[in-house]
Amino acid sequence: MTEPRLVEGEGPAADVRGWVLPRTVSVSDLGPLGEPISEHNGQAIAVKPLTNHPGWLAKLYRPDQHPEDADRLDQLVSAPGTLQEADRALLYTGTCWPAARIHEPGNPAVGCVIPMAPEQYRSELRRGAFSERRFVEIDWLAKSDDSIRGVGLPSPGFAGRRAACLQLTELAAVLESLGLVYSDWSFSNAFWSPEQRSVYLIDVDGCQPKKMQDIHQPNWADPLTPPGTDADEYTDRYRLGLLVAKCMTGRRDGHTFHTVAASPWPNQPAVSEVLLDMLFAADRERRPSAAQLNQALSGGPYLRTTPRPARTALPPLPPQPATQPAPQSTTGARRPVKKPEPTPPGPPESGSQAGWVLVVFIAALLLFVIASNH
Repeated sequence: MTEPRLVEGEGPAADVRGWVLPRTVSVSDLGPLGEPISEHNGQAIAVKPLTNHPGWLAKLYRPDQHPEDADRLDQLVSAPGTLQEADRALLYTGTCWPAARIHEPGNPAVGCVIPMAPEQYRSELRRGAFSERRFVEIDWLAKSDDSIRGVGLPSPGFAGRRAACLQLTELAAVLESLGLVYSDWSFSNAFWSPEQRSVYLIDVDGCQPKKMQDIHQPNWADPLTPPGTDADEYTDRYRLGLLVAKCMTGRRDGHTFHTVAASPWPNQPAVSEVLLDMLFAADRERRPSAAQLNQALSGGPYLRTTPRPARTALPPLPPQPATQPAPQSTTGARRPVKKPEPTPPGPPESGSQAGWVLVVFIAALLLFVIASNH
């Protein structure tokens, strides 16, 4: 396991996001706060815009935070300063990484200052006669291209899906290199830009070194992380693999795993192998890293440092309907029901022929008896 590289430091005076501010600020330093754009979501009681600093938000926590949260937030704020320039830029442009810890007398961890997600992650979504401009969550990638086009978004195709998953795995690899556990890999914690083919990770201020409480997430439970135990880097690897598998296949049911097993990506044969090991390795510590998945998505090889791990069985496919529904007309008109053709009359049954012969024979015999008596 990689040891955490989080260190106490001064932190960068400025970053690619363009606002110079110290690592810690008081509530009064921020100036007036706008109306909440989100309330009572997870550990936050509210997320409010900073009126004097457009594009920035104050994420305010519940008052029952652990005392060590202040130190943890300081480590997160400083963490980008320990990275190479390319990884630091990736973290700043691809996540809402906290820029400062907010404090006040008696409460060292009031919250943190985070950037608002860029406008490129908003799109106009059509639903029938209505449309709404909103942030596009990454769960749209876990749907078919037809479904995506149906709401007015451009079809991602293989190239768009691969580009988004490449960035997801790059971000995950950076977090893993810092020894951080994110745990929240799911549909609701990342935005997707179909036009830019990019993703944006949110709620990263909850990252913790080495391990953290594993919050139950329906449909994202790690089968090898027992309930009541902490999430760690291996839990992250499972959930990242599950998210990438769903986004790459455009499926979110049992067909996801069978599609991956069928190796549908001929130019990236290693992708299926890495995903299957992440999802079905019988030993959780044999799950490949985010960097290995990223390398496979980049067209590189899957270099196992140990023999191929034993795998658990794929889940059964969902049952298919007993009968297929009749095809629907694309024009909305009802298709005419074709009447069955009448069955042409066939030759009489052999049993019927025998019956007629017997009747004729008996009639002839009666006529002969009558004629003899006369």
